[in-house]
Amino acid sequence: MYYITQESGLSDRAGTCLPSQEESPRASISAQSPKRPSFAEPIPNVTAAVGREAILQCTIDDLDTFKVAWIKVDTETLLSYHTHVIPRDNRLKVTNSNSDRQWFLHIKNLDVSDRGFYMCQINTEPMISEKGYLDVTVPPSIVEENTSTDITVDERSRVSLRCKAAGYPSPRVVWRREDGKEINLGPMGAQKSSVLRLEGEFLNMTQVTREDMGAYLCIASNGIPPSVSKRILLQVNFQPKIRVNNQMVGAALGSDVVLGCRVEASPRPLTSWIRNDGVILLNNKKYELTEESESYRINMQLKIKNLEEKDFGHYKCVAKNTLGDKEGFVRLIEISPPTSVPHSTQSQEFYVPVHKGSSDATKNDSHMKKGYGIPAPNSLRDESQSLSSDEKQLASAKDEVLDGEKPKRKQSQNPTQGSQTNSRGSCQINFSIHVQLAFLFALLLFD
Repeated sequence: MYYITQESGLSDRAGTCLPSQEESPRASISAQSPKRPSFAEPIPNVTAAVGREAILQCTIDDLDTFKVAWIKVDTETLLSYHTHVIPRDNRLKVTNSNSDRQWFLHIKNLDVSDRGFYMCQINTEPMISEKGYLDVTVPPSIVEENTSTDITVDERSRVSLRCKAAGYPSPRVVWRREDGKEINLGPMGAQKSSVLRLEGEFLNMTQVTREDMGAYLCIASNGIPPSVSKRILLQVNFQPKIRVNNQMVGAALGSDVVLGCRVEASPRPLTSWIRNDGVILLNNKKYELTEESESYRINMQLKIKNLEEKDFGHYKCVAKNTLGDKEGFVRLIEISPPTSVPHSTQSQEFYVPVHKGSSDATKNDSHMKKGYGIPAPNSLRDESQSLSSDEKQLASAKDEVLDGEKPKRKQSQNPTQGSQTNSRGSCQINFSIHVQLAFLFALLLFD
């Protein structure tokens, strides 16, 4: 172990002196030199990661024949004299350049113990020196013995996870969920507190639920690559819960049908389908059992092929784990197969008046056709000329009665009926006047 003193230059702790500049053969020549060595600039501070290489630089003007030494200050260890490395440490090397103006101390495969001040010293009388600081950084690491491992708790329990990290500078620890969901910290008064990220060594959750189940990552970083993380799996146990969306399912004979149940349970339950006669169903040509799982959720399905009469009835899905068991019921009923219904045309009803007697039916039919806007075979003028006087009176009386008893609702059924009825009425009035005049004229003739 060597160090430099101002009195005797380089010497060891046992008192063995190394030759100082004054005892050197060229001391007289150096004393006559008008220039003394000086440091052109301070030694720059160096920062390097553990395991890497650090290079400290010492720049000297007018060194001449003087010698340069590197010393570790905190341990007072002489590392080199000129280009000769003193300790038997193959990590150390000294180089120079630019006509001995620049001197470099190389330290490979850095260790934390290499952190500290280093002195570049010139063996003048008195000696002169400059110091520079080597900072050795350490990437973050997880301290496994002080960090939580995978944990299993019951629902509604309190959970505290710890992630201890080491490194230099001191690492920053951040928690987040692997699936990207928010971290449930538990109720804070009347509200639920949740965050996407949480900084700190501890992650405390006051009341975990089944939704909190999953993997949590603690990530440690301090700016020195690489960052590190640890995955901690949180398992939340609870007894099974079954939800049946369709409790009654209908199907026809000969068809296939699918029954379903949704199960939530942790740890993963044993599941089964049981028929109403107590038979546990297995996969075969008749039954097809399938399950789709996601975390603590399981979607159970039972497919029954080629339905028969004996297949209708109750079925139950069963889930059981260490905390309990649960059943869900589905009723399968028979329905008629769908049939095609022929297209039917809409029937139309027509009103056709029927009258007794040939002559009356003809006359009444003539009046009805006129009422509905249909022309009669003969005009009123021709009809009046062919009738006798008695028949004219009888026809006039019947016409008046028929006009008075004609239903008003038939007029409303035909928009064109009103105008023709009015014209018919005016014709009947004229006909009645002619008949009365003819009757009076006949009475005068007989008188």
